[in-house]
Amino acid sequence: MKPKESKKTIAYQKIKRLITDQDFAGNYSISENSLSKRLEMSRTPIREALQQLQAEGFLKVLPNRGIVVTETSVQEVRDIYDMRIALEEFVVRELSGNLNTADIQYLSAVIDQQLSCILEMDTPGFLRSDREFHEFLFRRYGNPMIIEYMANLRDRLYSVNYKMLESVDNMKLFVKEHSLILTAMKEGDLERAIREMDVHLKGAKTRLL
Repeated sequence: MKPKESKKTIAYQKIKRLITDQDFAGNYSISENSLSKRLEMSRTPIREALQQLQAEGFLKVLPNRGIVVTETSVQEVRDIYDMRIALEEFVVRELSGNLNTADIQYLSAVIDQQLSCILEMDTPGFLRSDREFHEFLFRRYGNPMIIEYMANLRDRLYSVNYKMLESVDNMKLFVKEHSLILTAMKEGDLERAIREMDVHLKGAKTRLL
């Protein structure tokens, strides 16, 4: 049986989703009271969730100003992508040649979903599929700390990634690069798989910067 989530965890997830969906963009009068009413929760779990989100860099709680959502700086984009490159290339190195038929089929289906999102001009859907491609590899490797850490890094980049992937050309490029990564891993070509992931992530980093 799945353990019941705490009220703090629920509040944390809901507020974080509001931030990543840019629901608070330009709003500098967010408060514990307003969130308590909006989420229909007491102030205690709201306050605890805000403290965690502040520690993770998603927002700042300022005296007499309320809650300010933190903008993603150029330096932060650079730092996050440096961490992604290091960790994702490590995971690819460990998994290359070890993906089974079901893994390959699932990742191929994710790429097909991305193609459907391009046809429908569905940027949110494309972002979800893009995230799933990468997070599946983390889950397949099976290190819970990497999974959680990388999820937080991607959350910090959500808004800037959204803007980048409003471009059809960028979406098509991501699909092509994902396909090259998957083909190399499927064939067990370790060096090519790492090289393709490196090209993919460094290219995204360059476009964002």
